[in-house]
Amino acid sequence: MPSKTDELLKSIRYLLFIIVFLLGLGVAALGDIAVAVRGYTTGISTAARSIGGVVVLTELVLLFYMVLRPNGKQDSAN
Repeated sequence: MPSKTDELLKSIRYLLFIIVFLLGLGVAALGDIAVAVRGYTTGISTAARSIGGVVVLTELVLLFYMVLRPNGKQDSAN
C-alpha cells in the first residue's frame, strides 16, 4: 500500500516532467518564431528548434513509459 508521501512524490515527478516538456516546446517555438521574423534560418534558430524538439520527444517517451509501464508489485491469488 503506497503511502501519501509516495503519491505526493509521484505527482511532483509528473509535474516536473510536464514543466520540462513545456520548456522544450517553448524553446522550439522560439526557434520557429526567429525563422519567421527573419525570413531565413541561422545557426541559433536551428539549434533552438533541434534542442527543443529533442527535449519534447524525450519527455513524451519518458512520460508514456512512466504512465504505461506495469508495476513491479503484482497481487497474488494465494
